[in-house]
Amino acid sequence: MDTRFFGPVTPFATIAASATSLLAYALLWGLGLVLGVLLFLFSAIGTYAHGTTRQVCTGVAIGTLVVLGGFAIAVLFFAGT
Repeated sequence: MDTRFFGPVTPFATIAASATSLLAYALLWGLGLVLGVLLFLFSAIGTYAHGTTRQVCTGVAIGTLVVLGGFAIAVLFFAGT
C-alpha cells in the first residue's frame, strides 16, 4: 500500500482543514458585514459634503445599502429553511 500521500494522519488533517475553512469563512463573512456597515456609515456622513464628494458618497452609500440588503435577504431566506 502506497502511504506517501495518505497516511494515518490524513483523516485528522482533513478534519482540521475542514474546521479551519469553516472558521475562516465565518470570520470573513462577519468581517465583510462589519466593513460593509462601516463603509455605509462613512459614505452616509460624506453625503453632507458638497460637489463631487457628495455625489460619490451618495453612490457608495446606495451601493452599500443594496449589498447589505442582499445579505439580509439571504440570511432571512436561509434561516427559514
